[in-house]
Amino acid sequence: MTIQTLGERKKQIRLLMKYAVAEEHLERAKSFVNMYENDAIALNLFHTFYSFLPDGCDDSIEELHLLTRKQGVFLICATTMHADYIYLVTTERAEFLGKLTDGIWEEEILNFFRIADRDTFIKKYGDLSHASTYTPVNEAKDLCPVCSAASGEHHTSGCPLEICPWCDGQLTNCNCRFTIMNKDHLEKEAHIDAFQKLLNEKGRIPFDAERDMLAYPVSGDH
Repeated sequence: MTIQTLGERKKQIRLLMKYAVAEEHLERAKSFVNMYENDAIALNLFHTFYSFLPDGCDDSIEELHLLTRKQGVFLICATTMHADYIYLVTTERAEFLGKLTDGIWEEEILNFFRIADRDTFIKKYGDLSHASTYTPVNEAKDLCPVCSAASGEHHTSGCPLEICPWCDGQLTNCNCRFTIMNKDHLEKEAHIDAFQKLLNEKGRIPFDAERDMLAYPVSGDH
């Protein structure tokens, strides 16, 4: 996470839970959060849920199910004491989409995940008995531990694990962007956009779990 550490986000969640969870369910709810204490995706979902309880009454998350994912964007269903809720989640934020039984109405989201329409979503994802439990990104061997891109997908721009296609070094640390752009700094948005275009033309190197994870330092708090 960029602004807060995972530990700071977890402290915020625990504070919010004091006002959102009934006392008799609080310890169990805290234990569930602890299962994902090193996962930015889950912590963002927890933070959004406990900040704005969907039905406005005491509630707690009991299960997380992964519906689908693409390019570091996750559709996760949070099963609570009262209902099943859909969240769109990245390492930066979580957005509440509504109840699972209502499906997804937003065409932009459906198109992104290549889902034809709301009815198709409900038919495919409405039965959670077929859904897998959400696994923390740091435990998923096929996902980038920084931006959550899957093997074969491109990293999120700025991810430190992306490899430079010009020198095979670390794209965020090598000097290729300055050499290619003939500039000492890329501070203006137009310069960054221009470099991104050149990068795409050159051919970005997608995430490869077997190759890239060898160079990634294991850390419990990013």
